[in-house]
Amino acid sequence: MNLHHVLFLTVTIRFASAHALLATDEAKSLSLGHPMVANTNEARSLRVAKELGENKEERGNPTSALTSKISSMIPIDLKLAAWQALGKPEAYVKTKLGLDGLEEAQLKAHKNYGRFVKYVEKALENDIWNKAIGGYSTYKFWKDMGFDTITTLKQLKAIQQTEKFKLYKRYAIKFDDLVVNRFKSGYTQPDWVFDSKTTAAEKYARAEIWAEMGRKDIDVKEFLGLRWANAEKLRMNSFYKHYVQAKGKTA
Repeated sequence: MNLHHVLFLTVTIRFASAHALLATDEAKSLSLGHPMVANTNEARSLRVAKELGENKEERGNPTSALTSKISSMIPIDLKLAAWQALGKPEAYVKTKLGLDGLEEAQLKAHKNYGRFVKYVEKALENDIWNKAIGGYSTYKFWKDMGFDTITTLKQLKAIQQTEKFKLYKRYAIKFDDLVVNRFKSGYTQPDWVFDSKTTAAEKYARAEIWAEMGRKDIDVKEFLGLRWANAEKLRMNSFYKHYVQAKGKTA
């Protein structure tokens, strides 16, 4: 969120709090005023009582009422940025955008549908980044997708067009980008390139992704711990061989 957005929200909240206190003091003053006398003051007393009755809810919870009024004045895109920063769940945002209970056609035609799609995409992007930067292994993500039962290349090929695999692939790419940046920073191979529990199928999947993404051979060798391996050792490594074949080369 931009700095001026943060400042705007801060000022808004303080403004609401300050005026809520004033509203509370005003209510107290009205309820603790001087006793009313007959005739002229009696009419005024009845009028005040009526006004207090009409505004019972607002007087009873001035902070909530005023905050609600101010909230309605804040641009929706600014609210979305705040919700994103606070990590509000999709269900919460969907409700706030008035999208609950809509059929698919109505949902897509709604003026806030595009905003909701962007919110969901940004939330996913943030989740992927946070997991990757925190060293959440690609195998854990692979397992989260339910792929830990995959044991053959045939099974691997069968899942590659699924939405779950596309999500895994997206995560693996981000994870590997961070690993490559670590290489470029002069560090040696981190021990979390591969989870100790990873399967051969997951390694083959990553090898194909490396080929598709055009990863440099030197980086792939680093991934596999083969940076100083000779040609014979490279040919003997099934994962490097799979990577080379996926690129359309010969080992």
